[in-house]
Amino acid sequence: MQIKVNDQAIEIFSGACVKDVLRKYSSSECKLVQKNEKKVCDRHGHEVGLDGELSGGEEFFIKSVELVKVKP
Repeated sequence: MQIKVNDQAIEIFSGACVKDVLRKYSSSECKLVQKNEKKVCDRHGHEVGLDGELSGGEEFFIKSVELVKVKP
């Protein structure tokens, strides 16, 4: 099945989850997502979990996590 990540088509096995396609797209990006430095969003801008099962045709974008600084 085919999934898009940052406008790049990725061919992945049936039954894959978001983490699998992210790993195939870029192992370094996957590590940043796992460390909460980046997040994965769907085409509507909603954050998705790494364990979500894919059915084909989904589109995801990897975004930087905005850090909120708290004033003392």
